[in-house]
Amino acid sequence: MSDIPFVVDINSSENFQTNVIDKSFEIPVVVDFWATWCQPCQVLIPLLTDIAQQYNGAFLLAKIDSDQNQELAMQSGVKNLPTVLIFKQGQVVDSFTGVLPESEIKEILNKHISNSDDNALEVALSLMDEGNYEAALEQLKELNKEEPENYKIHLAIAQIYLQTKEYELCSELLASLPSNIQQEDAYKSTSSQLELALAVADAPELDELRQQIGLAPDDLQLQLQLANVFISQKNYTDALDILLNTVKKDIQFNDGIAKTNMLKVFEILGNSDPLVRQYRNKLFSFLN
Repeated sequence: MSDIPFVVDINSSENFQTNVIDKSFEIPVVVDFWATWCQPCQVLIPLLTDIAQQYNGAFLLAKIDSDQNQELAMQSGVKNLPTVLIFKQGQVVDSFTGVLPESEIKEILNKHISNSDDNALEVALSLMDEGNYEAALEQLKELNKEEPENYKIHLAIAQIYLQTKEYELCSELLASLPSNIQQEDAYKSTSSQLELALAVADAPELDELRQQIGLAPDDLQLQLQLANVFISQKNYTDALDILLNTVKKDIQFNDGIAKTNMLKVFEILGNSDPLVRQYRNKLFSFLN
């Protein structure tokens, strides 16, 4: 395995299956067959590596030493070195031999990469999903320089600030977005998450909160705090149960905050979520 991002060394059939065939169903994989004695190969490898860094994860570069992997080279129909094969969906979709100018290589790649910026954004979002917020934020900020009007990038950065509890930065970024973006579902979801995160910031720990509720089970404020803690843990079912019960006990309590928070959870999850449909129906049945 290479230490360079977006570059791997293939040294077995199993490795080829995982890092070329299987991976090509996610992103294009550029396979470079080379050998130590091949002088043009020594020119092409750093060129392809540099392009892989420029494309920032839009494709994976897989290097195969043909001398060490003669069976793979034969199976792939390699007759001359260097040979480059481009895989998508498990199949070779393009190829070239020899050393081409960087512009020509990029022209070939771009036929199979619909939008390098969109792919880079997907990579950043994947990093965020994995909890690698530092790397994701760095990549998103670079993308933001190239596409300052792409508000998907702004909202993704806001989500990172939210997850890393940089609430002030998250709030400032959301407030800076234009009014039409503030009508988007993704904006409303992030905004609602921020409001509920701020509400739970000063709440007692879960065990302490449960103890307090045990002593005062009818204290609606404690119940609301518990619901907020559950929301922060993404335990939306228990949170919505508590909020609905609070609505039923006193819909006007604290300016109707229980109903308001239910609606915020609906915004977080989105209208298509089965939990939203279930609890929206329950809320509607009670109100009518």
